[in-house]
Amino acid sequence: MTREELQSNGAKFLEKRRRLICQWSTGVGKSGVVLNFIKAHPCISVLIFVPEQNNIQNWVFEFEKFGVSIENVTISCYASIHKYENTRWDLLVFDEAPHVDTEKRAAICKTIHAEYVLALGAVVTDDERQTLESLYGNFLVWRINLHQAIEWGLLPAPTVNVLHMQIDDKERLYLKDGRKLTAKQYYEVIQNEVKKAVDTFNAQSTEFNRVKMLRAGSERKRFLGKLKEDAALKICHRLNKENKRFLCFCSSIEQAEKLGKDRAFTSKTHASLDLLEKFNNEEINSLYVVGKLIEGQNLKNIHCGVIVQLGGTNRITVQECGRIMRSSDPVIYTPVFDGTKDDSFLTTLTYNVPEECVKHYNF
Repeated sequence: MTREELQSNGAKFLEKRRRLICQWSTGVGKSGVVLNFIKAHPCISVLIFVPEQNNIQNWVFEFEKFGVSIENVTISCYASIHKYENTRWDLLVFDEAPHVDTEKRAAICKTIHAEYVLALGAVVTDDERQTLESLYGNFLVWRINLHQAIEWGLLPAPTVNVLHMQIDDKERLYLKDGRKLTAKQYYEVIQNEVKKAVDTFNAQSTEFNRVKMLRAGSERKRFLGKLKEDAALKICHRLNKENKRFLCFCSSIEQAEKLGKDRAFTSKTHASLDLLEKFNNEEINSLYVVGKLIEGQNLKNIHCGVIVQLGGTNRITVQECGRIMRSSDPVIYTPVFDGTKDDSFLTTLTYNVPEECVKHYNF
């Protein structure tokens, strides 16, 4: 099935069922379902919610590209959802639908009425689906994961280079409780703290214990990401020398600013639209990203990408890969530390792409 056939069928399913979740991998073309539906119903009123201001222009571009009128279409960020309380629309679209799943936003959505409701997202969990169904009734869920999209030829098969490393166990550079520790020893301390936090939460599932557990896990991930800065710098330096256009997904804002300098694209970036325009106009060849650009952005002429620190959730990995796979021949580089939580994080990547696409190297 071609991308165009999928999009056309999605619009037909929406027409028939009135409530549809397109859980399609990034790059398959979820926005095409909206465009096809509006083409078939040119006079309907449409409200589209998107995660960030950058995404609004991306949707406008899609409408212009496919010659679809935007006259009766309103596009707004989720942060402004309160402005649409007690309104009524023919078609309501939740782009990156997981953003609906907060108590405050769900309460407002309950007052927004629509004849047709379409939810879009590369990954929509059962809890997020249940939130939507509590608001608008039963949804038909249509799933196309990254693996399927590659097998069907909707997305190009990537080359995924997994770069295996060992945590240093010689230099004592880290201080903990008055002791100087190696990176490996310090990681083991953090790992024990995570285990204790998990055990505490399992024994008593309070909100306090849940937050404590999440913080411990985040500290572990940030530490692993911090240790990979030299490796990331080497990879990006080589890509720059080869004049490759790439995204580097960093593990923190500080890391993006350190590695990318004026090409850091984060929540702290001023004039982010200007920076994005420079990338798409090929005035610059790289962006160092944290959080931003993961959702709903079409980036032009990307060759490859670097994922400094894989996350523990399928959603983040799928979205990061989806950005990189805008390339006709995508290449992904990710450094991992053997014998650490990275072994688990890596499965979020290898699960989503065919086995033959993954290459392993000592780095």
